[in-house]
Amino acid sequence: PLSEELTVVVLDTNILLDYLDVIQAFVTEVEEQGLPVLIIIPGVVIYELDGQKNRERLSWFARRASSWLLKKVKERRSVKGQALNETCKASGNWKKRDLDAEFGSERSNDSLIIDCCQYFLRQRRTFLCSKDKLLTVEAESESVLTISPGRNAFSSRDIAQALFGVEASRFRFSGYHPTYRNSLENLIQTTPPPEPDDDGMDVDDDASSVPQLLHPSHSLDLLHLQVIDYFTGLLLELVARVAGPDVGSFGSSNSETSKYAPSYSRKSFTTWGALDCLDYLGGKKRLPRTSPRVDTFMTRPYEGVGARRGQDWSRRDWETALKGLREIGDDWQEGSIRESVPAAELHISRVFAMPMRPTGL
Repeated sequence: PLSEELTVVVLDTNILLDYLDVIQAFVTEVEEQGLPVLIIIPGVVIYELDGQKNRERLSWFARRASSWLLKKVKERRSVKGQALNETCKASGNWKKRDLDAEFGSERSNDSLIIDCCQYFLRQRRTFLCSKDKLLTVEAESESVLTISPGRNAFSSRDIAQALFGVEASRFRFSGYHPTYRNSLENLIQTTPPPEPDDDGMDVDDDASSVPQLLHPSHSLDLLHLQVIDYFTGLLLELVARVAGPDVGSFGSSNSETSKYAPSYSRKSFTTWGALDCLDYLGGKKRLPRTSPRVDTFMTRPYEGVGARRGQDWSRRDWETALKGLREIGDDWQEGSIRESVPAAELHISRVFAMPMRPTGL
């Protein structure tokens, strides 16, 4: 069965910029079910993402993708970066030019992605996931199978069905839900894909269907969740730097923790959220005083006192919370936080400038 042999999926830059939430869901579901899928990030894609961090409109998405990739590659599970020698080039190093190669154009980057695909195709069934039509045509001509998002809609289940065909129905993969996207034409995935009704699969009842929560659909709600997830990751990195080896002692059964000790000290560091990080940092150095408080704004809707949806915060609330995060970055000399705030602020302005319905799910 296809689901029992290792399958490689090579990701293009545009997928990580526009559909990171879909890739994150797919990787999580693959790992939860122990499926033999390896996500490969070509070296040139990593370089492209790094370059996009300084492009105003793309900075937010590039920073989110880079942060997630670093975390997943460190885990050494289902996401891997291309090694220098994982190439079909005669030089044995994907960074080195072959004498007859053409460089200095965008197409040269595409050729490096194809080279990466061809290397893994020698050993395993390999797919390229890209929304670049020219690149997918070139890949198919080199016998590399391809996966491309449908018009405005893409999901973890779509990827699984491309990889495993009818076998995908044996597993649980989530379907479409709205995400805040890079595309100027469509800030969110707004049109659910038509569900197939002629292939014998009942998408509501089959095993491939993950129980669907009510996903938010309002742009501010979607952006708010991205802000929480991304900056929580950066706060965790800051705490790890400040606490050093003591990080491992949080929540340890061997540590003697008073019942009056801060709640974060009784939790494993791997389970910390933004509130725990900010409580810890506040015990070391005074946090900025803002209204709303940064920790309240950084709590997922309805999961804490005062926590609410993105659309329920005023524009001033958003700006105040981001200003507080910037001050934390300044106080702790944490460049990743300080530099990411302007990238998020651009999208706050962008969404508040949109004509929006007053409420969403």
